[in-house]
Amino acid sequence: MTSIEIRPASGYADLERWVAVRNEVVPDDPADPGMVALLRAGELEHVNLLAWRDAEVVGVGMLTTDRIALASEHPYVEVLVPARHRGQGVGTALLADVSERARKLGMQGLHVDAREEDAYSLGFLERRGFVEQFRSDRFVLELARANPADPAAPDGVSIHWLGERPDLVPAAYEVAAATYPELAGPVSRLAGTQHEWQLYELGDPRVAFDLTPVAMAGDEAVGFGILLSAENGTLGMHRVTVVLPAWRRRGVGSALTRAQIAAAKRASLERLEAWAWTDVQRSLFASLGYAARAASIDFCGPLQ
Repeated sequence: MTSIEIRPASGYADLERWVAVRNEVVPDDPADPGMVALLRAGELEHVNLLAWRDAEVVGVGMLTTDRIALASEHPYVEVLVPARHRGQGVGTALLADVSERARKLGMQGLHVDAREEDAYSLGFLERRGFVEQFRSDRFVLELARANPADPAAPDGVSIHWLGERPDLVPAAYEVAAATYPELAGPVSRLAGTQHEWQLYELGDPRVAFDLTPVAMAGDEAVGFGILLSAENGTLGMHRVTVVLPAWRRRGVGSALTRAQIAAAKRASLERLEAWAWTDVQRSLFASLGYAARAASIDFCGPLQ
């Protein structure tokens, strides 16, 4: 069998190859070449890896090196191999490569995730000493069957769309800074500064600003919900929905999501999807008719 060669992605064509393989393995969490390029530009040591055998890409890897990753000693990595190429040493070679790069940066271990239904990947990680940290659940709403109730906001709160009110970005950031540390996974560390938050959350070319509401109480933002558009505008993906602690249990989160459901139906989207990290998020989506379809498991483990 021809040996496997691991090479960093170089140029936009390589990034497109990387995204195509990644999206084949995790189609429920698609990447975008433009956003990948943006992330690389903002992280000096960020690397996207291609595993080549002959002239074919048989797997991909990624090491993130943002400020938070470098401080954590367990940077987030991805090692993804299509089913038809598994069992041939591709994942082992990619994991060894990202481990060596992390080791040179002074890291002590790795943070990675895998789908609950992917028994092969779970076994791969567990055999190498990775231990489960938490789970997030994927919820889906088929809009053809959705009949959203009145999306009216609670008394004293008004809903505005970021596409119409870009001036609300700084106010929305204040909500992110107060709420993101409560969330699980990498998103919990993405609001250290407004610049960092805008880069990771609003810099994604898939953000649907006309479907991204901000809840305002007077001049204060009290919550927001970011939605991404995919699959030629037929799919909406809830990036995140957050509400300030003092405004929870008043129906703000529900009003934001109901408004998105109604707007998505008007825009002829076919379905909405969301990943829920907390029990509050799970309860919200379940109460609005979303069905749980899958789970992602977060692992930490040693360098290989």
